[in-house]
Amino acid sequence: MPANVSFEYALAQKKYDEARNDEEKIIALQEMISRAPAHKGGENLRKDLSRKLSSLKSKLERQAVIAGKRTGNTINIKKEGAGQLLIFGLANSGKSTFLTEYTNSKPVIAAYPYSTKKPEVGALNYGGAIIQVIELPSFLENHELTPQIFSMIRVTDALILVIKDGSLEELKHLISILEKQDVFITRKNPNIQITKSEFTGISFVNEQFLKIPKDEAIEILKSSGFRAHNIILNQNTYLEDLMLLINPRASFKPAIVISMPFSKSFDKSVFYKDIPVFDFSQKKEVTEKIFEILESVIIFTKKPGQKVDKTEPLVLDKGNTVLDAARLIHKNIYKNLKSAKVWGSTKYPGQTVSKSYVLQNRDIVEFNM
Repeated sequence: MPANVSFEYALAQKKYDEARNDEEKIIALQEMISRAPAHKGGENLRKDLSRKLSSLKSKLERQAVIAGKRTGNTINIKKEGAGQLLIFGLANSGKSTFLTEYTNSKPVIAAYPYSTKKPEVGALNYGGAIIQVIELPSFLENHELTPQIFSMIRVTDALILVIKDGSLEELKHLISILEKQDVFITRKNPNIQITKSEFTGISFVNEQFLKIPKDEAIEILKSSGFRAHNIILNQNTYLEDLMLLINPRASFKPAIVISMPFSKSFDKSVFYKDIPVFDFSQKKEVTEKIFEILESVIIFTKKPGQKVDKTEPLVLDKGNTVLDAARLIHKNIYKNLKSAKVWGSTKYPGQTVSKSYVLQNRDIVEFNM
């Protein structure tokens, strides 16, 4: 064991030495990297640990691909609608019950575990916008479908975590499973920009935000292949932020948590590390939050002199404009658009706005060409 390491590092080292499989080794290595000392020897140690971690993750991925080919199991679901959310939880946590109540899907609900053998797809209607909600099987670890489940998680828009009776221990376990696969719901993508420099070496912009020794940060970045770069820090930057920044597998997903009432219910929503936790019965609040984390807005359109059409709203990204809405409808409207009348977010109903006006959720738009 290296000299001058902390007690916490020694404990992580012990976990690594006693690990029964590669998954446990990965967890221990991640903790060892975060606990490695800050002196020069610690920098070299951290690079060595990072190489071991990368090698183990690559090994697991290769094994998963081979296992998938051997069994012939595949998951292929096309994204549809205004957005896609995946329901993630342990066996018999109430995932199928949630899908049945909130969407048009009728999955098998049984008292025995693993009754869901494949993803079940449902459609949630939010004011005419259709959101795709998919229940994942509970094969979250050590199964031939696990890699494909996490492949879906990496490309989805958001996650719905389902736990029993508001159990924080169960929630922490689910978060741990996600983080083993480099999927993060309690951390944000570091607000750090990296640009190529015409000069050799690594330089920092807003260096006052760097909260670890500069030499150590440079060594970490060099170990990941950065040689001639400007690092623009827009936040306080600690070791864990740099580790996330250089991790090519890191994926950050918005999430909500649903507490299923097996023996008790929540009176109102709470938060765990900025993640909202709702009771299963809070259908209005849950549906609103699901749409909110998709960072979208729905827009209704009307023709001059006619009533608003609320059967098929447009779904736009937050921050989109009148011109963006016109582009979705027809190229001729987009090309010839002069202005629009908007009801909802404007000061006056039916107020005339420019093409660059930013639309808000549930606005009504009448295009003027």
